[in-house]
Amino acid sequence: MSGDELNEMERNMVIQYVKAQDAQMTVTLEKGVSKDGAVGDPVFPVGIPNEKLSVYPNGVFVFDYSIRAMEPFVDKNVRVQFYYNHLGLHFVSRLQRTQQGYAVIVPLKLRRIGEVRSWSRDDFTAVISYSVNGRQAVELPCLPDKEFDLFSKPSWNSVEPYMQSAVQQYYERFSYDLSPREGEDTSFLISVCRYITRPQETEAVEGTAKPYDIIFLDTSRIILGTRTGEASPLKVSSAYRIVLEFGVFANDFFKRVIRADITVSDIYSGKDGQRCFSCSFSGMKAEDERFLYEKFSGQKLTGK
Repeated sequence: MSGDELNEMERNMVIQYVKAQDAQMTVTLEKGVSKDGAVGDPVFPVGIPNEKLSVYPNGVFVFDYSIRAMEPFVDKNVRVQFYYNHLGLHFVSRLQRTQQGYAVIVPLKLRRIGEVRSWSRDDFTAVISYSVNGRQAVELPCLPDKEFDLFSKPSWNSVEPYMQSAVQQYYERFSYDLSPREGEDTSFLISVCRYITRPQETEAVEGTAKPYDIIFLDTSRIILGTRTGEASPLKVSSAYRIVLEFGVFANDFFKRVIRADITVSDIYSGKDGQRCFSCSFSGMKAEDERFLYEKFSGQKLTGK
């Protein structure tokens, strides 16, 4: 397969063999979709068990009526995403009721899911500091987690297929606990749930101190992760200082330094000791907020 769009022969081959591939198919409402195929709306997709999928040779996917979570999608455009030979594919079609089940017609155009942009952790570091009993400040280093794209809004595309079911369970629980206001963006929870669900890696030297992982950043919050299971000095409602350093040019002497206060607003925990700390910014200069917005959104911020 070459290019972002499959040709007719490739499309027909995918339809013929997709069920045999156990394609890890998901369906979600078509809202806020970007050009690279990422779903911008935080509505969580419905996972389709392979045994609940029927594939008809005329290019129709039918989902069993026992998947009741799909009922709100009927007569609406949905986005269907799945894997074929480890290649992420997607299409948009209208979900309809039929005698056989919920059905979508596979359009003539199947597209690849856009690749996640790379991130160099060398371009960005952070240090959190706090004082203990008025003494010398304690410093906690932080580095971007290479598995998370800080340049993009978190989306379902970033979740590995084998983790989707567990991530969805955490997402639904955390969303319920958060009780977001109508229209509030909670897509950052996708990164949180993905981080605490990811399997623990074997350490080269067990118990060695590690920097916090940075898994999300925008103008209002930074989310840090730790997978050690050890006690953390970061506590809910406690305030800390943070210094962010960004490489501006290839020369290490040129850095953009941002200083601000952070307060830990929430702590999210996984079953194996992984934790994420959602920290809200305060006291940030307007020009620094503008810099963060433009760096991570690719847009110019006006009126600040």
